[in-house]
Amino acid sequence: MYILKTVLFLLALIQFNVSTAQDYGFIPSEQHLLTDEEIKTTQIVITPDVQLFSEHGTLLPTSQMELITNSDYTPLFYANKSGKIKSVIFRKNSNSPILILKNPEAHFESGEKALDFIVSDLEGNTTKLTELKGKVVVLNFWFTKCGPCVMEMPDLNNLVEQFKGKDVEFLSITFDKKELVEQFLGTHEFNYRIAPNANDVITMYGVQSYPTNIVINQKGEIVLKELGYRTNIKSVLSQSIKSLLDQSYD
Repeated sequence: MYILKTVLFLLALIQFNVSTAQDYGFIPSEQHLLTDEEIKTTQIVITPDVQLFSEHGTLLPTSQMELITNSDYTPLFYANKSGKIKSVIFRKNSNSPILILKNPEAHFESGEKALDFIVSDLEGNTTKLTELKGKVVVLNFWFTKCGPCVMEMPDLNNLVEQFKGKDVEFLSITFDKKELVEQFLGTHEFNYRIAPNANDVITMYGVQSYPTNIVINQKGEIVLKELGYRTNIKSVLSQSIKSLLDQSYD
């Protein structure tokens, strides 16, 4: 199953101190902070829908899950009524700011060709990436239970509207089945062309962080790769698309 890497670790090796944790207003009221005793008896499993925060409420990219084993931070786990972990706050043990590290998954070489693939959308229309040469292609990797993916959808919808009528193809890739995606669209709006059950493409591109956004130029080269949720994703993608549309290719 193509989800973020599930994090399992031995609680005996990590010391938690949550007794002095302050009230964090950005955590939903239905979630509660796990106590020391609850942590001792709970298997901590981090699934893709878990949101990561700094102690100031900044939503962190999924790549920062590695902070969970960093002795400079204390992870505070918040669970829902069923006891499932839904949020993690990384509380800094000093006054130094959290260092956002570059996820190696985001690396690509200048001029790197995007790997070709064939997918079918919800209407059964088939798309081959190399046949889109001459257009800017924007890929979004997501799944229905990914909270950050859903959070960025309004911005992505605005992006589609912004470039309506331009040579830009917006294509979303998910491992979810068609039926699940259609059910999701009954309560959520997502205006990208959606390719469900696209496990092969996800494996081909080595995607493990969600959401992942990739921009491909008119020559089929990757020019931008963004991992995780960011509040300015619309402006980041828009700037890249505009730059490509302003260029001419032979």
